[in-house]
Amino acid sequence: MENLQEGMLLNERGILHKDGIYIHTPTGFAVDNLYYIRLAAMYTCDAPYRVVRSGLNAFLLFYILEGTLHFEYRGQKFTAPRGSVVLIDAKDPHIYYASSRVRFYWFHFNGSASQAYFDRLHETKKPSAVDAPNLEEEFARIHNAMKNDLIDDDRISVRIHRILAVLSSPDPSGKRYSEPVLKARLFMDTHYREKLSVREIASHVSLSLYYFSKLFREETDVTPYNYLTGVRLKNAMRMLLETDQTVEQIADICAFCSSANFIRCFRLHTGMTPSQFRKGIAGMTSSEKPDRKQQGAF
Repeated sequence: MENLQEGMLLNERGILHKDGIYIHTPTGFAVDNLYYIRLAAMYTCDAPYRVVRSGLNAFLLFYILEGTLHFEYRGQKFTAPRGSVVLIDAKDPHIYYASSRVRFYWFHFNGSASQAYFDRLHETKKPSAVDAPNLEEEFARIHNAMKNDLIDDDRISVRIHRILAVLSSPDPSGKRYSEPVLKARLFMDTHYREKLSVREIASHVSLSLYYFSKLFREETDVTPYNYLTGVRLKNAMRMLLETDQTVEQIADICAFCSSANFIRCFRLHTGMTPSQFRKGIAGMTSSEKPDRKQQGAF
């Protein structure tokens, strides 16, 4: 805890009101297995509030309740308006400051897949504020739990995970996908039996191959090819469970190049062959026990 608190509060001018700082010591189990929180507060600030910091071994989340907060981080300058969330790896040098009245939640956290989520969020996007007004309640609940000393490490971990999951979703604000992506998804959902190319799908939504592929990946977190493969596999699974068609017939219906390609792709994504899947799931009766040698993740 000493390393987390060192130098955090000195010379923080411009704080008009603060609700916190609240401090929590997580259990050893939480540190080893969960997302866990250390410090949390709600600040109301105005100029000349400015924080310049580096070397803090934690991740830092902000939710802006009123006004705007300015950031300088990883070579980027950006402003976080009301209803937005900012995630920072505080091990990196960072600056944030107020130019006018602003009120915001902040908390330090770590553990579990914190680094992996951070890397995922920043691997294709520059650091920025994320429009996510639907996360205000999660921040409020975390803050109130810290304030009232009612921390349940497991529940706090779930809330932090939920925030990270929303931030990494195609649209954290909860809005729909863009019209071209919605149209492309529907096209693949209904035409998966055809031998489609990504270029043909891009043409269907009137976009260039490059722009369509980039847009689809940004909004869905998968490539168009992988999405189409997923649609084909889901429908192949349904046929394996609900029909008596052969593996070869299903491979042809779902537009896999060959039965060998279908089997290879199926095993890659489920950990078993189509025949093992059919025998292990569809072939079981209430009196049968699964063959553990044939079980896999799917």
